[in-house]
Amino acid sequence: MEYYRNVVDGIDTPWMIYNIPGRTACSISLETLEVLRESTKSFVGMKHAVNDLGFVSECIAKFGPEFKVFVGLEELSFPMMAVGACGLMNAVGNLFPETLSRICDAVAVGNLKQGRNLHESLLEINQSVFYDTNPIPIKYMMKRMGLLKSNEHRLPMVPATKELEARLDKVLESSRLFDCAG
Repeated sequence: MEYYRNVVDGIDTPWMIYNIPGRTACSISLETLEVLRESTKSFVGMKHAVNDLGFVSECIAKFGPEFKVFVGLEELSFPMMAVGACGLMNAVGNLFPETLSRICDAVAVGNLKQGRNLHESLLEINQSVFYDTNPIPIKYMMKRMGLLKSNEHRLPMVPATKELEARLDKVLESSRLFDCAG
């Protein structure tokens, strides 16, 4: 709490937190969000990268629809949007931005069947992001599609192994993204 207060002290720019306990070893609670909202007027929401739809529902019920929740896990893109998240911030957006935009649009107009169908069309690609520690798979696929010139990582991460590359190539082929690859 003190960290967030210190960082935003004197700043009016809207800000949000990134709830990703898998990387931070710290889960954000409803109580933490409540204190942040009461103590910093420019706090507007969170990127939620936790497999917990119930928490999203609790946040929206507690803080109202003006509290912005962005989906941070590919597998929850459609379900979390359906319960009230306002948008997506996930790695697959680097590969399939148009499809993710169409999911958002479908949910926004209440076409849940279309949103679900689009979400299901991304199942394999969504799962592939976690074949290894992200961003290793996503960077390989982006390079393979010609979206990145090189597949560089900061240590301790390293590029995909040959085995992972072969597995990801199969995903790209079955998703028809491979056709775009150089």
